[in-house]
Amino acid sequence: MAWDFETEPEFEEKLAWMRTFVREQIMPLETLTDLWRSPGGREKFAEIAAPMKEEVKRQGLWAAHLPPDMGGLGFGQVKLGLMHEILGQTPYGPSIFGNNAPDSGNAELLAVGGTDDQKAKWMQPLLDGTYRSCFSMTEPGAGADPTLLSTTAIRDGDEWVINGHKWFSSNASIADFLLVMVRTGDVETSAYKAYSMIIVPTGTPGVNILRDVPTMGEPDHKTGEPGGHSEIIYDNVRVPFENIVGGEDGIGQGFALAQKRLGPGRIHQRSTCSASGRSRATRTARSSPRSRWCRTGSPRATPRCRPPASSRCRPRGRWTSSMRRASTTAMRASRSVSSSSGAPRCSTT
Repeated sequence: MAWDFETEPEFEEKLAWMRTFVREQIMPLETLTDLWRSPGGREKFAEIAAPMKEEVKRQGLWAAHLPPDMGGLGFGQVKLGLMHEILGQTPYGPSIFGNNAPDSGNAELLAVGGTDDQKAKWMQPLLDGTYRSCFSMTEPGAGADPTLLSTTAIRDGDEWVINGHKWFSSNASIADFLLVMVRTGDVETSAYKAYSMIIVPTGTPGVNILRDVPTMGEPDHKTGEPGGHSEIIYDNVRVPFENIVGGEDGIGQGFALAQKRLGPGRIHQRSTCSASGRSRATRTARSSPRSRWCRTGSPRATPRCRPPASSRCRPRGRWTSSMRRASTTAMRASRSVSSSSGAPRCSTT
């Protein structure tokens, strides 16, 4: 069965509006990125972003990742992919459109697996943009095998008692609540039926967020800034029994819920990452005096002699089609600027 990827004219109008809105209203906020990192700066950013979010809602583009019966707009994965290719051009795009990670994926998890009370208490604030959340699964000893996760939740009357060590829990240091993957089954239970998801408010006693772990991409990241990846110790954390996602029927459903959350999330994230890479490649090619991809024949800020085509350096590594398109667009733009400004060109003999 073939898929039809043709965009309806009505939705193409929405995409055109998004391109203009992202380019003219959201991207300029990046010039003050350092300011937004401070607590006062984040408050100011929230004030600036609030009317933008209202405009997105008026356009009918807010929280498009969920179907209407779950509180969203039900756009489907193809439309979401097209949207994220635009939103991913700036780190602030997804949050202003109400479908930023990890909140979008966590809302999907609660939508498909949560009880009615959990949807009202935890999912709806995510859709409204008043809560932030974290998906706390990865552990320092488990690697790529989730059956090795060792954080436990033991039932004690009407409570769960959680103990364990989590690693790279994205957004935990600014989250209002954590979705924690825990082992609730005993050693005789099949690994794929031994895990559950439990909602843990971040301020619960025993939730010790030690730090946000620096990465190669953000080596100067400070704990408490958005986008961090936290190391957490859960030390006798007590939460009500009804905090298990899905209620009593959710016991042992951790793996099934994780896949329902991570499947759509991978599509969203890949579209966003593709757009981010394309945007950065284009900006680098347009602004850098010497392109990082090619030592000669690259777009330049000043006129220069270009070597013969046969002697030009080829880009190192493998280019994706997106990078080729971005580079071609940037080179054409560079030549257009040079020609329109009357900059001299010199020929190579």
